[in-house]
Amino acid sequence: MPCLRMSVNRLREGMMIKEDVFSKTGAVIVPDGAVVTKDVVALLTRHFVDSVMVEYPTGRKERPEQQEQSAPAKEQHLKEFQTEFSVAEQSISEELKDIVYRSKDVNISMLLEPLNGLLKKADDDTDLADMLLHMKKQQSGLYAHTINVALFGQLLARWSGCTEAEMEEVMAAGLLHDIGFLELWKDGQEQTEFLQEYETERYEKHVVSGYNLIKKMNIDQRIKQAVLTHHERVNGSGFPLQVMGDNINWISRILAVADTYDALTMRQGDKAGISAFEVIKKMEDEGYNRLDANYLMTFLKRIAETMIQRNVILNDGRMGRVVMINKYKLSCPLVQVGDTFVDLAKQSRYYIQEILEE
Repeated sequence: MPCLRMSVNRLREGMMIKEDVFSKTGAVIVPDGAVVTKDVVALLTRHFVDSVMVEYPTGRKERPEQQEQSAPAKEQHLKEFQTEFSVAEQSISEELKDIVYRSKDVNISMLLEPLNGLLKKADDDTDLADMLLHMKKQQSGLYAHTINVALFGQLLARWSGCTEAEMEEVMAAGLLHDIGFLELWKDGQEQTEFLQEYETERYEKHVVSGYNLIKKMNIDQRIKQAVLTHHERVNGSGFPLQVMGDNINWISRILAVADTYDALTMRQGDKAGISAFEVIKKMEDEGYNRLDANYLMTFLKRIAETMIQRNVILNDGRMGRVVMINKYKLSCPLVQVGDTFVDLAKQSRYYIQEILEE
């Protein structure tokens, strides 16, 4: 099993120390072969030890027959999620069109029902985030984006400690946040690849159009505000009101993170969206002065953690596996390539070019 030198603050319980660790006086404080525990980390910290040699597992050991059984199971799991996603997409598109074109009132419970089916198909938060990323290869357009923003927003709300009721508000606002596009498309020229609207002069109008559609409806005022202000930015560079910081609705600040992430990863026509680590880097470089820093940090950290143990291709063509996330530079994880390790935070000429399907 390969070994590497690791900072004490990056040790995880269960790792194995692979050389004797000495105190400043020469006494062995942790012997070779010791398993890392909280007490071991505390002991190393008290003795001002910066780093130790550890054995790092190459991955889960499975018999070939177990791997053959697990692949079809994963494929079936994804297929069921894809089917449920298509059902949800059709249902939500019809519901939104009824609201815009037939003046139907918003029924939050009915609007959220298709998402409940999707949530039941996911094993946990990590599985949900992973499958939504898988869906990028099959789904694009306004309604897929609407579902993604609602579900990524719900995940961020949960990770931020929101209540179940607050998470439902975030999901509802996510489903309604771009409804203004349908008002702008009443001429029948609905865009399949709605992100093309980013290039048009009328793009900024969709938030006001959406708000005007629902402002008199019997739904929570915070949801209405989120539809209007999800493109506001904490530094005042957003639209339509140029409000700043905490003056922006908290749901809007959550949706701004989810909306930005999904737009960057979304396929446009024959062109695939950029990979998750590229998006994380872009949002690390450009997002902290525009998006809510606490929500952004929470979201990027949890998304990055879903990539642990994923196979990737580096920009020099080598294939490896993500084994550890660098919390100080989330876009630059530690990647195992064969029996060696590439620390992308230190070897900046390398980066993850592609995340491979399982």
